[in-house]
Amino acid sequence: MDPVALDDVMRAATVGVVEESNSADWPVGTHVMGFGGVCDYFVGIPGVNVFYKAGENAGLPLTADLSLCSIIIGLTGWYGVNKVLDVKADDVVVVSGGAGAVGSIVAQLAKLRGAKVAGIAGSADKCTWLTHELKLDTAINYKTEDVAAKLKEFAPDGVTCYFDNVGGAITDTVLSAMRNHGRIAVCGSISEYDDAWSGQRNWNMVLMRRLHVTGFICTDHIGTHLGEAKAELAKLATEGKLKYEEHVVEGIESYPSTVRMLLNGSNTGKLILKI
Repeated sequence: MDPVALDDVMRAATVGVVEESNSADWPVGTHVMGFGGVCDYFVGIPGVNVFYKAGENAGLPLTADLSLCSIIIGLTGWYGVNKVLDVKADDVVVVSGGAGAVGSIVAQLAKLRGAKVAGIAGSADKCTWLTHELKLDTAINYKTEDVAAKLKEFAPDGVTCYFDNVGGAITDTVLSAMRNHGRIAVCGSISEYDDAWSGQRNWNMVLMRRLHVTGFICTDHIGTHLGEAKAELAKLATEGKLKYEEHVVEGIESYPSTVRMLLNGSNTGKLILKI
């Protein structure tokens, strides 16, 4: 996507309610999911910045359309596990950003497929949540632990699947821990979302280990897989087989500090701003 222009409305996925309408398909009072941005009101155009009716995930709150059942979170995690990595019961999986909104879903879906799963996170509390609540096999605190040594302990024969949310030094370390012909789903590189982009220093491991690396963007798969993903994720959550966290901050004036939480890792689960 192009950068947001100066003086333009900040881009954001939104759930809102229709206040005025000239469409019988979208009557007043309908909750909608789209990209309305950080503002009180926006002009909704179906198929352009309004995508589907929100609040229709059985047994789940309205906020699920921004978290578990959303395009950005739910579809991303579901597609990465099921279509990119195609996780199997004999796989050894590592998820960076494991306590984040996407990473925690990925880790749980991989566990449900029978895989051995490790999550990498940035605090002791997040690591405890991953192992005690989500029942991962292990969690690695990249701020206080030797990630390379912990990966060797977790996967002495190598990692078969890596879901990458962060890029940078963590990914360099995981690349060295991969098994030959391993699969990597590149979802994000949040460690380098700034002006100091350096890229991967250990890229030669893709050749040495004959790795299959696939980058993907969730919006490419809205028309083909969103319905399937939402249905499966909602069912798992209502059955108690999948847990998800929402971190809600209130007030449009809180937007700058809320965005910073994404970059310093102080949020747990999906970060949502309630305007």
